[in-house]
Amino acid sequence: MSPDLPSLRHGETCLIIGNGPSLRDVPQEFLNKYDTFGANRIYLRFVPTFYVAINPLVCEQFAGEIEKLECKAKFIRAEFADQISGSIPLHSRKHPHFSRSPIEQGVHGGFTVTYVALQLAFAFGYRTALLAGVDHRYIFEGAPNEERVLEGDDPNHFDPAYFRGVRWNNPDLAHSETSYKMAKTVFEYDGRRLINLGPDSALDVLERGQLKEWA
Repeated sequence: MSPDLPSLRHGETCLIIGNGPSLRDVPQEFLNKYDTFGANRIYLRFVPTFYVAINPLVCEQFAGEIEKLECKAKFIRAEFADQISGSIPLHSRKHPHFSRSPIEQGVHGGFTVTYVALQLAFAFGYRTALLAGVDHRYIFEGAPNEERVLEGDDPNHFDPAYFRGVRWNNPDLAHSETSYKMAKTVFEYDGRRLINLGPDSALDVLERGQLKEWA
């Protein structure tokens, strides 16, 4: 697949959609206003312009659902890309970095798929990346990054069925926050902006803004 990559869209704004509970309060018309990057099971609420999945558990358990999505491009962890027709493989790199050429050079997962979306948005030339639904808070048992099976409703995402009864990795908020700081540094050095629109988001390392300012 050769997607319509937005490499010529310099100066434009995109929306990075997180999957936190606050996404329920984001109006549909706002989601439709911008080019969007969404990940994992975002499609339970909204099909983004560009879809991203790099976590092995997500790719393994939901490949059939991802296959059915109709969006401009699907960026999938390389080991699973051949299971999803038309997808673009992303090679995962262990060394922490912010990739300016993620398709060619691979990406660091950053302990949150949102970080991967930010690397793609930067590479595609967006000057402003808005974040919505990135609550940066979780209720979980066990250690960060530990694989668990979620029993009962999912309290951490916009849909209680999001990870209900399936395997998932506990979040690693400390390391993901380090990744967000790295993204902020790269964006700002290049004269670009990262703006967190979540009114109750616990992610305080990025510039804050209000959704109504961009509606």
